[in-house]
Amino acid sequence: MSTDNLTEAFILHTRPFKETSLLVEAFTLSEGRVSLVSKGARSASKKNNRRALLQPFQPLKISWLGRSNLKTLKQLDSNGLPHKLCGINNLCGLYLNELLLKLLIQWDPHSELFEAYQKSLHWLEQTSSPQVVLREFELYLLDELGYGIEWVVDIYGDMIEADKSYAYIPQQGFAQELTKQGLLTINGTLILAVAKRDWQVKGCLALARKICKHIIDSVLDGKELNSRKLLQQTLALQAEGN
Repeated sequence: MSTDNLTEAFILHTRPFKETSLLVEAFTLSEGRVSLVSKGARSASKKNNRRALLQPFQPLKISWLGRSNLKTLKQLDSNGLPHKLCGINNLCGLYLNELLLKLLIQWDPHSELFEAYQKSLHWLEQTSSPQVVLREFELYLLDELGYGIEWVVDIYGDMIEADKSYAYIPQQGFAQELTKQGLLTINGTLILAVAKRDWQVKGCLALARKICKHIIDSVLDGKELNSRKLLQQTLALQAEGN
Protein backbone atom coordinates (compact mmCIF):
# COMPACT_ATOMS: atom_id res chain seq x y z
CA MET A 1 0.00 0.00 0.00
CA SER A 2 1.19 3.50 -0.86
CA THR A 3 -0.17 6.82 0.29
CA ASP A 4 0.01 10.24 -1.30
CA ASN A 5 -1.87 11.68 1.66
CA LEU A 6 0.28 13.19 4.36
CA THR A 7 -0.18 11.73 7.83
CA GLU A 8 1.09 12.99 11.17
CA ALA A 9 4.07 11.07 12.47
CA PHE A 10 6.92 10.84 14.96
CA ILE A 11 10.23 9.03 14.53
CA LEU A 12 10.77 6.17 16.97
CA HIS A 13 14.17 4.97 15.75
CA THR A 14 16.56 5.20 12.80
CA ARG A 15 19.59 3.20 11.73
CA PRO A 16 21.93 3.25 8.72
CA PHE A 17 20.73 1.40 5.63
CA LYS A 18 23.04 0.73 2.69
CA GLU A 19 25.46 3.52 1.76
CA THR A 20 23.50 6.75 2.19
CA SER A 21 20.03 5.78 3.39
CA LEU A 22 18.29 5.36 6.73
CA LEU A 23 15.92 2.68 7.91
CA VAL A 24 13.21 4.58 9.75
CA GLU A 25 10.68 3.32 12.30
CA ALA A 26 7.85 5.83 12.61
CA PHE A 27 4.64 6.05 14.62
CA THR A 28 1.89 7.53 12.46
CA LEU A 29 -1.62 8.72 13.12
CA SER A 30 -3.18 6.85 10.19
CA GLU A 31 -1.28 3.54 10.11
CA GLY A 32 0.37 3.04 13.49
CA ARG A 33 3.98 1.85 13.44
CA VAL A 34 5.54 1.77 9.98
CA SER A 35 8.98 0.86 8.58
CA LEU A 36 10.34 3.12 5.86
CA VAL A 37 13.52 3.66 3.88
CA SER A 38 14.63 7.26 3.60
CA LYS A 39 16.84 7.24 0.53
CA GLY A 40 19.86 9.53 0.61
CA ALA A 41 19.13 10.73 4.15
CA ARG A 42 22.78 10.26 5.15
CA SER A 43 24.27 11.87 2.03
CA ALA A 44 26.63 14.82 2.46
CA SER A 45 24.70 16.99 0.01
CA LYS A 46 23.94 20.52 1.23
CA LYS A 47 20.43 20.09 -0.15
CA ASN A 48 19.80 17.14 2.17
CA ASN A 49 17.63 18.36 5.06
CA ARG A 50 16.02 15.02 5.85
CA ARG A 51 18.52 13.94 8.48
CA ALA A 52 17.72 17.02 10.57
CA LEU A 53 13.99 16.21 10.54
CA LEU A 54 14.34 12.47 11.17
CA GLN A 55 14.86 12.95 14.90
CA PRO A 56 12.88 11.80 17.95
CA PHE A 57 10.17 14.11 19.28
CA GLN A 58 9.92 16.14 16.04
CA PRO A 59 6.29 16.43 14.84
CA LEU A 60 6.17 15.47 11.18
CA LYS A 61 3.87 14.95 8.25
CA ILE A 62 4.95 12.15 5.93
CA SER A 63 3.88 10.06 2.96
CA TRP A 64 5.36 6.94 1.41
CA LEU A 65 5.17 4.61 -1.59
CA GLY A 66 5.74 0.92 -2.21
CA ARG A 67 3.91 -2.40 -2.01
CA SER A 68 6.04 -4.37 0.47
CA ASN A 69 5.96 -3.91 4.24
CA LEU A 70 9.13 -1.81 3.91
CA LYS A 71 7.98 1.36 2.13
CA THR A 72 10.00 4.24 0.72
CA LEU A 73 9.61 7.57 2.45
CA LYS A 74 8.26 10.02 -0.13
CA GLN A 75 7.40 13.36 1.46
CA LEU A 76 8.74 14.62 4.77
CA ASP A 77 7.63 17.92 6.30
CA SER A 78 7.92 19.49 9.72
CA ASN A 79 4.60 19.71 11.57
CA GLY A 80 5.72 22.06 14.30
CA LEU A 81 8.58 22.71 16.67
CA PRO A 82 10.33 19.68 18.20
CA HIS A 83 9.54 18.76 21.77
CA LYS A 84 12.60 19.82 23.76
CA LEU A 85 13.20 17.13 26.35
CA CYS A 86 16.25 17.41 28.57
CA GLY A 87 18.05 15.12 30.99
CA ILE A 88 15.87 12.50 32.65
CA ASN A 89 12.83 13.64 30.69
CA ASN A 90 14.67 12.96 27.44
CA LEU A 91 15.40 9.41 28.60
CA CYS A 92 11.73 9.06 29.53
CA GLY A 93 10.75 10.09 26.00
CA LEU A 94 13.13 7.53 24.53
CA TYR A 95 11.56 4.92 26.82
CA LEU A 96 8.11 5.72 25.41
CA ASN A 97 9.54 5.36 21.90
CA GLU A 98 11.04 1.97 22.69
CA LEU A 99 7.76 0.75 24.19
CA LEU A 100 5.94 1.66 20.98
CA LEU A 101 8.68 0.16 18.83
CA LYS A 102 8.67 -3.19 20.62
CA LEU A 103 4.99 -3.58 21.57
CA LEU A 104 3.19 -2.35 18.45
CA ILE A 105 2.85 -4.49 15.36
CA GLN A 106 3.30 -2.80 11.98
CA TRP A 107 0.44 -1.26 10.03
CA ASP A 108 -2.01 -1.44 12.94
CA PRO A 109 -3.58 2.02 13.51
CA HIS A 110 -4.00 3.38 17.04
CA SER A 111 -5.14 6.97 16.58
CA GLU A 112 -6.05 7.53 20.24
CA LEU A 113 -2.72 6.10 21.36
CA PHE A 114 -1.02 8.51 18.95
CA GLU A 115 -2.81 11.39 20.66
CA ALA A 116 -1.84 10.04 24.09
CA TYR A 117 1.79 9.89 22.96
CA GLN A 118 1.65 13.51 21.76
CA LYS A 119 0.21 14.61 25.09
CA SER A 120 2.91 12.68 26.96
CA LEU A 121 5.69 14.45 25.03
CA HIS A 122 4.06 17.80 25.73
CA TRP A 123 3.78 16.89 29.41
CA LEU A 124 7.42 15.77 29.56
CA GLU A 125 8.47 19.19 28.29
CA GLN A 126 6.91 20.85 31.31
CA THR A 127 6.93 18.46 34.25
CA SER A 128 9.46 17.87 36.98
CA SER A 129 7.68 14.58 37.83
CA PRO A 130 8.17 12.40 34.74
CA GLN A 131 7.26 9.23 36.64
CA VAL A 132 3.61 10.25 36.50
CA VAL A 133 3.84 10.64 32.71
CA LEU A 134 5.42 7.21 32.36
CA ARG A 135 2.82 5.46 34.50
CA GLU A 136 -0.09 7.18 32.76
CA PHE A 137 1.27 6.20 29.34
CA GLU A 138 2.12 2.61 30.33
CA LEU A 139 -1.37 2.05 31.72
CA TYR A 140 -3.01 3.55 28.62
CA LEU A 141 -0.77 1.58 26.26
CA LEU A 142 -1.44 -1.74 28.01
CA ASP A 143 -5.20 -1.11 27.98
CA GLU A 144 -5.10 -0.11 24.30
CA LEU A 145 -3.26 -3.31 23.34
CA GLY A 146 -5.45 -5.58 25.46
CA TYR A 147 -2.86 -6.37 28.13
CA GLY A 148 -4.25 -4.16 30.90
CA ILE A 149 -5.88 -5.41 34.09
CA GLU A 150 -8.93 -4.21 36.02
CA TRP A 151 -8.19 -1.83 38.88
CA VAL A 152 -11.78 -1.33 40.08
CA VAL A 153 -12.95 -4.95 40.33
CA ASP A 154 -11.21 -8.18 41.25
CA ILE A 155 -10.82 -11.20 38.96
CA TYR A 156 -14.34 -12.35 39.90
CA GLY A 157 -15.97 -9.04 39.06
CA ASP A 158 -16.46 -7.92 42.66
CA MET A 159 -15.66 -4.31 43.53
CA ILE A 160 -12.26 -3.64 45.09
CA GLU A 161 -12.75 -2.50 48.69
CA ALA A 162 -10.41 0.06 50.23
CA ASP A 163 -10.17 -1.72 53.60
CA LYS A 164 -9.34 -5.15 52.16
CA SER A 165 -6.03 -6.71 51.10
CA TYR A 166 -5.60 -8.33 47.69
CA ALA A 167 -3.07 -10.53 45.95
CA TYR A 168 -1.94 -9.65 42.44
CA ILE A 169 -2.38 -12.58 40.04
CA PRO A 170 0.02 -12.03 37.11
CA GLN A 171 -1.75 -11.03 33.86
CA GLN A 172 -5.15 -11.50 35.54
CA GLY A 173 -5.73 -8.94 38.26
CA PHE A 174 -6.47 -8.97 41.98
CA ALA A 175 -7.98 -11.61 44.26
CA GLN A 176 -8.73 -11.28 47.95
CA GLU A 177 -8.54 -14.87 49.15
CA LEU A 178 -5.04 -15.55 47.75
CA THR A 179 -3.10 -13.14 49.97
CA LYS A 180 -1.27 -15.96 51.75
CA GLN A 181 -0.07 -17.72 48.59
CA GLY A 182 3.32 -15.95 48.37
CA LEU A 183 1.99 -13.43 45.86
CA LEU A 184 2.33 -9.65 45.93
CA THR A 185 -0.16 -8.40 48.53
CA ILE A 186 -1.65 -4.92 48.15
CA ASN A 187 -4.06 -2.80 50.15
CA GLY A 188 -7.28 -1.97 48.34
CA THR A 189 -6.72 1.74 48.94
CA LEU A 190 -3.63 1.70 46.70
CA ILE A 191 -5.38 -0.27 43.97
CA LEU A 192 -8.25 2.21 43.88
CA ALA A 193 -5.81 5.13 43.87
CA VAL A 194 -4.23 3.77 40.70
CA ALA A 195 -7.70 3.26 39.20
CA LYS A 196 -8.45 6.95 39.85
CA ARG A 197 -4.93 8.03 38.79
CA ASP A 198 -4.69 9.68 42.21
CA TRP A 199 -0.90 9.85 42.24
CA GLN A 200 -0.82 11.90 45.43
CA VAL A 201 -1.57 8.73 47.42
CA LYS A 202 1.72 7.46 48.78
CA GLY A 203 2.76 4.17 47.23
CA CYS A 204 0.40 4.11 44.24
CA LEU A 205 3.05 5.25 41.72
CA ALA A 206 5.35 2.48 42.91
CA LEU A 207 2.52 -0.04 42.63
CA ALA A 208 1.64 1.03 39.09
CA ARG A 209 5.33 0.87 38.10
CA LYS A 210 5.77 -2.62 39.55
CA ILE A 211 2.69 -4.10 37.89
CA CYS A 212 3.20 -2.35 34.55
CA LYS A 213 6.81 -3.58 34.49
CA HIS A 214 5.69 -7.13 35.20
CA ILE A 215 3.11 -7.07 32.39
CA ILE A 216 5.45 -5.39 29.88
CA ASP A 217 8.29 -7.84 30.65
CA SER A 218 5.89 -10.74 30.18
CA VAL A 219 4.70 -9.42 26.81
CA LEU A 220 8.29 -8.80 25.66
CA ASP A 221 9.19 -12.37 26.68
CA GLY A 222 12.74 -11.63 27.75
CA LYS A 223 13.55 -8.79 25.34
CA GLU A 224 15.35 -6.02 27.20
CA LEU A 225 14.31 -2.38 27.09
CA ASN A 226 17.62 -0.57 26.73
CA SER A 227 16.13 2.84 27.47
CA ARG A 228 14.61 1.62 30.73
CA LYS A 229 17.94 0.16 31.82
CA LEU A 230 19.71 3.45 31.03
CA LEU A 231 17.01 5.43 32.83
CA GLN A 232 17.32 3.28 35.94
CA GLN A 233 21.12 3.57 35.92
CA THR A 234 20.92 7.36 35.56
CA LEU A 235 18.42 7.69 38.40
CA ALA A 236 20.61 5.47 40.60
CA LEU A 237 23.65 7.67 39.91
CA GLN A 238 21.65 10.79 40.73
CA ALA A 239 20.51 9.22 44.01
CA GLU A 240 24.13 8.42 44.92
CA GLY A 241 25.13 12.00 44.15
CA ASN A 242 22.49 13.31 46.49
